[in-house]
Amino acid sequence: MRKRSRWTHFVDLPRHRQKDQFIRARNQIRRAAPVLGGRFYTQDYLHGENGWADILFLSPRPPLFYNATLRTTRYDYREKVDELAWEASLQLAPGREPDFLSRGRRDPKTKHWIYDYEPLRYPELDGLTRREWIERALPRLAEARTVQVFECWTLHGDYAFGMGLEAVIDVPFLTIEAVAGFIARFLATETGYRSDTPLSYGYEEVAPWSLESNALLEPWDWPEARKGRDSP
Repeated sequence: MRKRSRWTHFVDLPRHRQKDQFIRARNQIRRAAPVLGGRFYTQDYLHGENGWADILFLSPRPPLFYNATLRTTRYDYREKVDELAWEASLQLAPGREPDFLSRGRRDPKTKHWIYDYEPLRYPELDGLTRREWIERALPRLAEARTVQVFECWTLHGDYAFGMGLEAVIDVPFLTIEAVAGFIARFLATETGYRSDTPLSYGYEEVAPWSLESNALLEPWDWPEARKGRDSP
């Protein structure tokens, strides 16, 4: 849902085009209201344990609306610790992996490109692949708690659809209620914010550490999806 481009930014659009975008966002929010409560719209399926989500919500000052990416502080911590582990691995063993394009070969029958690259194992990383070494290092780096994150949000005027907003929120997960609570807090001022309280977490507090991807599903289809998931 984040839309940045070299095209005209939302804040620079003629007012009638801003209104068109506002109406589109408002209609999506209204249609999703029976499921999401009428405060926002998202295509990210909120299953109760999301660490991040993209949402749209309206300002009380139309035609302004917000195109927001939300993350929990735990998710932000996980990303930053992973980045720290990646940087540490590069200090021990600078990258020697071939570039992506050189890893492929063309199947002579199907003419399709096939990528069957075996990850490189580094002697400097105890014979592990870079990803294996990083995953082994994560518990140690997380428990050291040298990484700090803050609840914060910033506005970005370079979005093509709505006013950009990036927020890190101090909640365990992004539930419907947590997202609505953040929107109420933000709309009280509609300005940037950064807490003075640094946050750090132990390894188990932010598990699992695997890549988190959200299923894309229109909110009005969620009840049917849940029904199918819960059926025997």
